[in-house]
Amino acid sequence: MQKMTQIMANFQAGSSSESSRPPAFKTLFMKAPECFDGTQPFKGRSFIQSFQFIFHNDPAKFSQEKRKVSYSTSFLTGRDSKCIEANLSNITNQDPN
Repeated sequence: MQKMTQIMANFQAGSSSESSRPPAFKTLFMKAPECFDGTQPFKGRSFIQSFQFIFHNDPAKFSQEKRKVSYSTSFLTGRDSKCIEANLSNITNQDPN
């Protein structure tokens, strides 16, 4: 019985030291969104939502609005891409936040 008590005490001591340490967090890999060209407007909502998931998954990487804009606009093609290209200097020269 004494040996069982000692085993239980050792187990509790080991588990309490591990529980004082927070679990490690690893950012999950998320696949890149599909490109969007604007020819199927009904896909626009899911296109934007996919970036919201990515930004929430890695807030340190996307802490600035400029980074979010640069990343998300890189997935635009066709006429939407041309529209952004025309205004890109305005977007990149704004305040970094």
